[in-house]
Amino acid sequence: MNQQQMEAYLDRIGYTGSRELTGQTLDGVIKAHVGTVPFENLDPCEFGITPSLEEEDLYNKIVVNRRGGYCFELNTSLHNLLLAMGFDAYPVVVRIIMGPGPARPYAHKGVVARAEGKLWYCDVGFGGPGPKGVVEMSDREQEITGGVYRCVFPEDYCEILHKDGEEWPVLFRFPMHPIEPCDFIPLNFYIGGQPNFGFRAWRTVNLTLPNGSKALTNDHLTIRIDGEVVERDLTSREEVETVLREEFGIDVKLPEK
Repeated sequence: MNQQQMEAYLDRIGYTGSRELTGQTLDGVIKAHVGTVPFENLDPCEFGITPSLEEEDLYNKIVVNRRGGYCFELNTSLHNLLLAMGFDAYPVVVRIIMGPGPARPYAHKGVVARAEGKLWYCDVGFGGPGPKGVVEMSDREQEITGGVYRCVFPEDYCEILHKDGEEWPVLFRFPMHPIEPCDFIPLNFYIGGQPNFGFRAWRTVNLTLPNGSKALTNDHLTIRIDGEVVERDLTSREEVETVLREEFGIDVKLPEK
């Protein structure tokens, strides 16, 4: 990503804060990103396309065409942006835990950045409830949009814990070492291309707000603002397109099913 593209990307997400290589800058970039670039799976779900992870394709989709994407797209793009800003950052492969039960496969991508002599977990591509800001990779409790978090380090892993009452269930677990970008290609092919997987099976569009969130699941729209919830069911393709444009900033023409 060149300087001009970096500036256009920061303008896309509305980030006007510090450019210093600090945790505060990382936090500002992440919060700006999740508030403007939606988590969305329209390419696999609506168009039957497995999204590209090539840097130029991601830039055109997210910045030029003002679309969103899912974790492999959004966090790959974030990684490219952080490198362009001068951060030392690398990708990690993440296992989503989300409660008891059998282990889930590695199916998520995150980014680890080094700044101020610390490691920071950065993620703008998790569509579920999770930290919507940077996570310092330490065992101290951190209040972040989305809850209270801390990290523990069994063996060579990092686990991000989310406070739930008096309990600290594990949300994410990932190896501490960098993962080669090519290793995400088969994961992306599976997540974005498997017919029976969720991203092909149902429409998911989410956007984080400073005081709430917006979510479109199939044809059901949920908007949460300051604790108040408004829900409605959409009844036509044209209505879905209008909601995508007006609520999520996505201007697309959906195919007829």
